Amino acid sequence: MKHILSAKQFSRIDLEYLMSEARKMDTILDKWGNRMFDEKIMATLFYEPSTRTRLSFESAMMRLGGKVISETDITFSSQSKGEILGDTIRIVSGYADIITIRSKNTGDALLASQYSRVPVINAGDGSGEHPTQALLDLYTISKDFPGIFTGEKLKVTFVWDLRYGRTVHSLSLLLRNFPNVSLSFVAPENLNLPEQYRTEKDIFSDVLSDELLSSTDVIYMTRVQKERFPDTESYDAVKDAFIFDTTTVEKMKSNAILMHPLPRVNEIILDVDNLPQARYFEQARNGVPMRMALIKYCLEQQ
Repeated sequence: MKHILSAKQFSRIDLEYLMSEARKMDTILDKWGNRMFDEKIMATLFYEPSTRTRLSFESAMMRLGGKVISETDITFSSQSKGEILGDTIRIVSGYADIITIRSKNTGDALLASQYSRVPVINAGDGSGEHPTQALLDLYTISKDFPGIFTGEKLKVTFVWDLRYGRTVHSLSLLLRNFPNVSLSFVAPENLNLPEQYRTEKDIFSDVLSDELLSSTDVIYMTRVQKERFPDTESYDAVKDAFIFDTTTVEKMKSNAILMHPLPRVNEIILDVDNLPQARYFEQARNGVPMRMALIKYCLEQQ
């Protein structure tokens, strides 16, 4: 059985395989796959708000011919009565062939995998990781920069809330598999990348300089995650530190791309959406073929 719990679990060979599978899924995306999992059921347990991740997982499963059962609010779950997560997973793994779980607590996906009879996919655990988002992010990058897999040098800059941004944590881990990729991180010191995700080669700054903007191939913008701040005052003090407008994007390379895991708040203004560097809506769409590939990967291991 294969669980998807952390970006750390993937080797370079794994990533090449999954990107290839996602490309195959992309070609059959509008044809409802080949219904290879006609008799399979996915349970989506989302105990934290989600639009793109939950719906793209459910769309992916349905396009593969499978069915979905869903729980989207912990207040309507037996956990609100005091049931522990382990018991929930024991029960649900008897109802479904694969489980995707999102929660507010770091480590819940790992815990779920220890009780489950079926594959578990981490769809985001608190401020920990979001490995499937990182995989679709890598897929998005590879579409514009296919040379990432053949040694082409690439500069990726992460901007904004890097402390709580689990998408940043997972994508930075995946990119460690590519020695040709250099990573820069721009954030206020109190929101910068946690130590466990850093290496000596990384570059850190609290200023998004014109030089950095003009030399970067991929800018990965994030929102400030208000829900993870200890108080409103702390959030208000930093919420407007980085904002991408058309003037900012014009300083980027013409072939550079601007990514964002979404949802955005005010960190990318609407006028940027029409610029050639914007990739965040395509990025969100890429979640379906990538998650189709992951579902196939997991279910074929059973």
